Amino acid sequence: MKTIVFERPDGKKLNIEIIKYDFDPHSRNTSVDRHRHDFHSIFFVLKGNSQQELDFKSYDLAANQIMIIPKGAVHWEKTYEPMAAYVILFKEAFFSDVQLLLLNSFFQYAIASGKLLVDVPSKQIENLKRYFQLLYEEQELEESQNQTFLLQNLMLALLNKIEGLVQNLPNDQSFISTRKPFQRFIELVERHFHQQQSLDFYTSRLQITSRKLNDITKTLTGQTASNFIIDRIITEAKRELCFNEKSIKEIAIDLGYDNQYYFSRIFKKRTNLSPEQFRSQFAE
Repeated sequence: MKTIVFERPDGKKLNIEIIKYDFDPHSRNTSVDRHRHDFHSIFFVLKGNSQQELDFKSYDLAANQIMIIPKGAVHWEKTYEPMAAYVILFKEAFFSDVQLLLLNSFFQYAIASGKLLVDVPSKQIENLKRYFQLLYEEQELEESQNQTFLLQNLMLALLNKIEGLVQNLPNDQSFISTRKPFQRFIELVERHFHQQQSLDFYTSRLQITSRKLNDITKTLTGQTASNFIIDRIITEAKRELCFNEKSIKEIAIDLGYDNQYYFSRIFKKRTNLSPEQFRSQFAE
């Protein structure tokens, strides 16, 4: 499976590119087959539609929608019609370490809550378009010492706007008190899911009870904390099965399972396919 790397066509050293399509073919940074990116992408569609696949789930992308494509996700544009859209591609290196914490929090929340495709309310469309257009215009200017700083702050403001759409939850105290430990939980899962599957590991790090953590994850994702951890492992297993030629045993060990057959049972229970069947069906 191909990995598409970030590369600006104009030779600028910026680790970000804002593309503005007006019903032009967008062949660059895409592939006709399933692939992965070494950068994050954000699509804002103004007109037109297409069917996208992210980590083996299909999404119908249409006008007035935003799609978030995280770095490393398996992506495939299943069908395509020429679109009018803004597309932002950026590397993590574009942001400072402090800014990167905010960025990772945003992407982890979107992934964890399954909200990679977001409807933009009609009253917010023009406002969001201004942010995308400002970013586009700023990158077109001659490079200067302030350019990266300005683009960083515009991007953080835009991501904050999009995060509000992703959350789509009341900004009351109960939500705030729930979201903070949930963010800490998904950060821990992202860091440790290869080695740690036990709920006790995460509750001890968070210093909360398993019941409290389950209440939080059910409120924000509709599933238990244990199921959330397993889902993250299964997503990674799918990527590994399609992206490389490791054996099932090697993938199982990489994901913290010494017993290949136990791993295969869990995988089949979640996907209705054995790892071998999944690889045969999706790997290209």
